[in-house]
Amino acid sequence: MDLLQQLWAWLADPNVAYLLLVGGILAAVAAWSIPGTGLGEGLAVLMLGLALIGLLRLPISAAGLLLILLGALLFLSELYFQSGGYLGLSGALALGLGGMFLLPPGTGQQIAPVILIGTTLTAAAASFGLAFLVRELGHRPPLQTPERLIGAEGLARTDLDPEGTVWVQGETWTARAAEGRIAAGERVRVLAVQGLRLRVTRVELPSPSSPTPAPEVSPPPSDPAGPAALGGGMALLLAVHWLGFLASGLPSGDPSLRTDPSLTIARQLSEELAARPVGEQMISTIPMALGWIALGLLLAFLLVRLRGSQRILKALVLGMLGFILFFSLRLLLVSLMGPPPTWILPLLAGLAFGLALWWHHRPGWVASTLMGLLICSAAAAYLGHLWTPMATAALLSVMMLYDALAVYVSGHMQRLAEWAIRERIPLMFLIPLHFPPSRSGSPTLMLGFGDAVLPAILTFSAFRIHPTPWPAVGTLIGILLGYAVLVRRFLAKGKSHAGLPFLAGGALSGYGLGNLLEQAFG
Repeated sequence: MDLLQQLWAWLADPNVAYLLLVGGILAAVAAWSIPGTGLGEGLAVLMLGLALIGLLRLPISAAGLLLILLGALLFLSELYFQSGGYLGLSGALALGLGGMFLLPPGTGQQIAPVILIGTTLTAAAASFGLAFLVRELGHRPPLQTPERLIGAEGLARTDLDPEGTVWVQGETWTARAAEGRIAAGERVRVLAVQGLRLRVTRVELPSPSSPTPAPEVSPPPSDPAGPAALGGGMALLLAVHWLGFLASGLPSGDPSLRTDPSLTIARQLSEELAARPVGEQMISTIPMALGWIALGLLLAFLLVRLRGSQRILKALVLGMLGFILFFSLRLLLVSLMGPPPTWILPLLAGLAFGLALWWHHRPGWVASTLMGLLICSAAAAYLGHLWTPMATAALLSVMMLYDALAVYVSGHMQRLAEWAIRERIPLMFLIPLHFPPSRSGSPTLMLGFGDAVLPAILTFSAFRIHPTPWPAVGTLIGILLGYAVLVRRFLAKGKSHAGLPFLAGGALSGYGLGNLLEQAFG
């Protein structure tokens, strides 16, 4: 091949195209946040143009591109809503998931896991760096239109007689003096924007005898709790999906891919279930749902009636969580490195139970988040391999009703949550709404593990069963929209809430929309 053919072949590598696409998005966000230098704009155009050339030569999934677009929008929203980096972190995770879905199953191509991990971590670090930059600037960035300059002050770089150049908000503009001559070095104020030319006037400096005008009082910054709750919760939900897909190797669509034997068994059981009528598929999950409900009621009864049983309950719950942690670590290890040697398993078990004890003795948001992500991603991946979408839809319908009754009618769900917090049992995510959190304490977002796991099961099941990613991507976006409604109606107002009716309801709605898109676009 000649040099040009080698370049085309290099650009058509999925890993190269994805890296150029993510790099171009990050450069565009940087250019949007710090305009006027030209470096970010040029780099973004170059990288996105090269990524487009490569993507046009690949069998790209539109659903995967939709997730990448969502990630770019979440990054931009960090500039205007200032969530402390959480919205940007959500964008980083959406970019990673978009890379997993970018190539449809069956194409024989996929993005390398090391690249997906590296780009996600890099974008996550960039999100918090961007949040720090915006916080240091002390104000929201202006809209990227020339009209934003009206009323702004700057400096005349050349004489305006009547035209010349001025420096306003980090950019050089051609300007025309509204009246008289303005000498270089004088202060000017923008009166109007006429195309790409500014109309300015001289800023008169106050005389020494005149009283100094009182400084303008800027409006107080908006409370970041709402955007932080939105971005933090979205980041948790996306991270559960990101880790689960990474651990199960599901996006590749290759059934021969190395996975944990338990996932293979679950997939075989699911194939047998899929051969049955839809009604039987839906009924198959009812015993599991009733079992979970009975367990919740039993725990609530024992906590209220039998005070002496709390230590036994705590030991049982910690043991169960330690086992799930071990299972999750094994999933990740097998997916990334292949079947582990036997001597590794005791080390994984010690690490899992060590994490549980760490949280118990030194509870904090870092340990709870790490444990929650490992537990929820493993549970969602395994149950997504076990059940069909129709069975999962029936499960979600029953659990939505139970969650609403347990919160709004009987109230025992709040008692279980209070017991878990008091006894240091990791059953919910704890995310500080002010990042980095202050030593005196910060408002904290609390989201139960079940609220994150149950809707995600439908995403995994939909991707495994359907021939295109549309139903899975629709489910994931529906979960995020349902959570946004939950934040607006309850979390931002500090009210008690049942999360599953919103999250699972959004998942079911998104799954239905994804089915329609699959039929329309194939």
